[in-house]
Amino acid sequence: MNDVRRDDPLAPTVVRASAGTGKTYQLTARLLRVLFQGAEPDSVLATTFTRKAAGEILDRLLVALADAADEANPESLRALSRQVGIPNLRREACVALLRRLIGQIHRLRVSTLDSLFSQLARALPFELALPPAWRLTDEIEEAWLTERAVEEVIRGLRPTEMTTLLAMLGKGEVRRSIARELISVIAGTYARQRQCDDDVWDRLPVPKRPDDADVNRVAGHFFQAELPQKSLNKKLHGLAEALERRDFSSLPEDTLVANVAKARRSGEPVKYGQSKFPPAFDDDFDVLYRVARHETLSLLRAQNLATGTLLQTYHRHATRLKDSLRTLGFDDIAARLADHVTSQDPDAFRSRLDTDITHVLLDEFQDTSPIQWQVLRPFAIHAAGRGEPGRDAEREPAATRSFFCVGDTKQAIYGWRGGVAEIFDAVAEQLDGIETREQNTSFRSSPAVIGFVNDVFRNLTRHPIASSGSGAPDDKATHEADAVRRFANRFPEHRAHHDTLPGYVLFETAKAGGKGRDEEQAATLEAAAERIAEIHRQAPDRSIGVLTRTNRCVARLIFLLDSRGLPVSQEGGNPLTDSAAVEVVLSALMLSEHPGDGRWKYHVASTPLAEAFDLGDDDPPSRAAAQIRRQIDEVGLTETVESLASRLAPICDDRDTERLRQLVQLAMGYEPNATPRVRDFVRLVRDKRVERPRAVPIRVMTVHQAKGLEFDAVVLPELDASLVRGGGGGSVADVRRLGDPPQAMSRYLTNRAWHFLPMPWQHAFGKQAADAVTESLCLLYVALTRARYGLYLIIPPARKSEFATRTPASLIFHALATPADPTRQQAELYATGTPDWPDRLDPARPPKSPPAADRRRPDTTR
Repeated sequence: MNDVRRDDPLAPTVVRASAGTGKTYQLTARLLRVLFQGAEPDSVLATTFTRKAAGEILDRLLVALADAADEANPESLRALSRQVGIPNLRREACVALLRRLIGQIHRLRVSTLDSLFSQLARALPFELALPPAWRLTDEIEEAWLTERAVEEVIRGLRPTEMTTLLAMLGKGEVRRSIARELISVIAGTYARQRQCDDDVWDRLPVPKRPDDADVNRVAGHFFQAELPQKSLNKKLHGLAEALERRDFSSLPEDTLVANVAKARRSGEPVKYGQSKFPPAFDDDFDVLYRVARHETLSLLRAQNLATGTLLQTYHRHATRLKDSLRTLGFDDIAARLADHVTSQDPDAFRSRLDTDITHVLLDEFQDTSPIQWQVLRPFAIHAAGRGEPGRDAEREPAATRSFFCVGDTKQAIYGWRGGVAEIFDAVAEQLDGIETREQNTSFRSSPAVIGFVNDVFRNLTRHPIASSGSGAPDDKATHEADAVRRFANRFPEHRAHHDTLPGYVLFETAKAGGKGRDEEQAATLEAAAERIAEIHRQAPDRSIGVLTRTNRCVARLIFLLDSRGLPVSQEGGNPLTDSAAVEVVLSALMLSEHPGDGRWKYHVASTPLAEAFDLGDDDPPSRAAAQIRRQIDEVGLTETVESLASRLAPICDDRDTERLRQLVQLAMGYEPNATPRVRDFVRLVRDKRVERPRAVPIRVMTVHQAKGLEFDAVVLPELDASLVRGGGGGSVADVRRLGDPPQAMSRYLTNRAWHFLPMPWQHAFGKQAADAVTESLCLLYVALTRARYGLYLIIPPARKSEFATRTPASLIFHALATPADPTRQQAELYATGTPDWPDRLDPARPPKSPPAADRRRPDTTR
């Protein structure tokens, strides 16, 4: 690897930036430096993950230049000079660059990955075999297309084939809902295997089963067993009967079989309960274990093969359907681009663009997926200034190219959609001359919040989960414990830049809500609502973020806060069906398509629309349905929706009137690509989230939605859920080199059966378990670091004083080593800082971005 060019301000750089330390500031500074040094706008590529973040980068760029160009604002010029690291920056240079950017703003690529990949795809329509006049789908349309493709799969199979396929997919169990089962398999596996070889699901070796003579011999020995312990004899006789009948299905889950595996690993005698078997049975147990192992792996292999068959069939139908509709999803574009990049000369790939991209800046890189990195890697290698090995290494001076990447692996919370945080670590390995920096000084949070974050994550190993597990690779708890210890050991100490900023952290219990989980959660949410109301009364002009794990909890909290008259909204909005008026319009549309369904007639007949369609109690619904349908055919869906809405608007309040207006706008956007079925539009309305146009101080959202946001106070009311949700995921991938497609894939296997797997697969399954724990810790880190001043954690009382549950609440409790009793109701478990922080704040809030002089270069930690 080449030496790092520490004297080069545009040296290839990776910045590991903790929460609130100024990732956007650093990226904007680098971008301005590149442009000040003469780079053409169209030679720059800056990517991030949301439109909002891309807009913020562009806004900061233009505002900083405009402020520096203002003769009445000399401090802005000095601040910009310090930010970009150019001494004696002249005002004329800022004016000239501002004019150049405004004139060429359309050529400056500051965009999301979705937008970039769409641009690349439009430059390579023939190479990627794209349908003419194609368009991108959104998540809702993508789900609808998946269902349509699954319907095609089901129609294409004979009943016997479908039964066999479902039995293989479900390990012998046939589910009730065929479509739901197939969609579940596709959702958990399809995206991960799109670039793999056709036989990727046939890479699990299955050992040969012992022959019948050996099985009969073992069954005979077990039948003849006469041991002093009756429990051992009974167990052996039961196994003998199963072996004799060739009923091997129960063996993989048998406790004695698992004990055989433990004994072989430890070298100790085989046990059953507290009793030990004599060594005379060792050979018989080995045969028994081989039978159980063959049964387990052969069943898993059959499930894998069925999955591969399903995905290939689904891919054909989905591709044909999307081609006919001339639509593509973002994953479709990324997969085609990645295939093209890996099979073509990177120079030829870049030459199809309007210009040569020589400056690459990547934001939030920890959320990048392997397939996305495959597309970005040629640009990154080219921009790093070294060229590819053996080619154009010194063709240009280093200053004409630059590479900058910023992110935080502690905030990698999008593994469920393909993000792989380890790719951040791979950049330094795959690009030459990378300089790595760390910045851990928060310009967002108060010392009270930052101290709490340090105490929690640097002491995670105090929880029993960190010392659990046997140490064996087939033990899931071992991998999870490794993940907790690794996160704690690698966690850097955070510092607060505003060391006099007031702040407060409170960790408390709610009232006991009952024995059930729902009752506990209801009591905790009530306590959270009261706490939020108290904070709002204390600081009505301060922002409050209420962060949850699940959307279900979001809806319940909004109801509780709304009922208290508090100004609250949901991040990303709600479906328009939160308006009764919208529901009436949707019922009228459904009536036009299903006049025989009495639900729609009953609903519409009780509203002002009944008079418009002569829909009384005795009137047949078919006449009103025909009238609405005729109107849709003659004037279109949008005008029909607008007509229905106009009849309801006079009796609606401002909120419902606004939602009706948004319904019309949604119809306008839907109609150009509308399907013949009205119910597809109704489904869109029920699924799509639309924000109400109002700014309120209290916002409720999931932690995922809070990524990139900050609030004066944060309330966390859902910390008692399991640390890792769900099983092990739909599939497990065996990836040999980071960033490459999987070499092999398998469906998930319960942890009790991991000991049957070959050693490489045990490590693959274990890595997935560890990754799930790490992502949960990242989610907790994101939640705790959104607060500027106040952080409030509310949990139900623990059921036992040791509080050793596998939940974020328990992790925090043990990390703090608080002597408080977690089983007490409405108890303060931990508090630090000043509860009256709103009164201690200056009328002018501290700046969100620190003075440029303090952030000229990030912290460096070795």
